[in-house]
This record gives sequence, C-alpha cells and structure tokens, in this order.
Amino acid sequence: MIQPAIRLIPARPDQKPVIANLIQLYLHDMTEFMPFPVGADGRYAYDFLDRFWRFPYLIMSGEEIAGFALVIDDCPLTGRAPCWFMAEFFVLKAYRGRGLARSAVRQALKTHPGQWHIAVPHANKAAQAFWSKVLSLQGPISRDIYFDGDDWLLHQFVAS
Repeated sequence: MIQPAIRLIPARPDQKPVIANLIQLYLHDMTEFMPFPVGADGRYAYDFLDRFWRFPYLIMSGEEIAGFALVIDDCPLTGRAPCWFMAEFFVLKAYRGRGLARSAVRQALKTHPGQWHIAVPHANKAAQAFWSKVLSLQGPISRDIYFDGDDWLLHQFVAS
C-alpha cells in the first residue's frame, strides 16, 4: 500500500476553528498525565490559540487532516527571541507510528531555519521519547527547566 503524501500546510485564518477543534482532542490526550479543566460548555479550557497563531499549520496525510502544529518566533520558557518554538504539536492517534509526525517536524524545521527550542513536560513520557528520537539528528543540547509550575525538558538546536 502506498502511503499518502505528508504535507505541512499553512493554516488560513478561516481554518482557526478547525485547529481549535483539534486542540480539544490534543488536550483530551494530554489529560492522561496533566490535568486540564473542562468548562461549563464541556470543552477543555485553552486560552493560547490567539497567542500561538503566528505560524499555524495543518498536518495533512493526502487530503485528510492528521494533526496540527503551532510555531512561534520566540521561546516563552526562556524569553529568547528570535527563536523558533514549537508551541503545540499534535497528530491524531490514527496517524501515529507511521513516520508522519517525523516528516511534519522535518518540514517545520526546513520552513523555519535557525535557532529552535522545543520543550516537553516531564510528565509526558511519550512526547519525551518522540522528541528525543525525532531530534537526534539535530544534536540538541537538552536541559531541564522549571516553568509555570511544571518541570520541562528543553531541547535547543539550530535547524538549517
């Protein structure tokens, strides 16, 4: 079976509600290891979409939405700017384990060359393993950092 092409496409402003919907699935997955409050409307509270809507992307598998990435041009954990930062990255469970996420990350790094910071909460063991594996070719300098009440692993590297 031929795998559909994986594409990281810039999200248009009218696709912001699509990413807002995907964020609900993202937060649902993350409640396994981090608490997120559910509002009276039954949705997870997420107040960062406007702040992180600088370089938004949909991850596509063929013509199907497989996830999203929100890239910003400064690091909220360290205050470094300019610096690319993967503010949010999510692939739907049905698309995991097939190299799709790795391809999307490579495309993001190629699209935004320069200094990068990627941070992962210590509590998210699956994401820790994913980012360590995907970034191994980048030769990141990784260190622990405490931010906003949580312990994170911060990966610093330069993408060209």
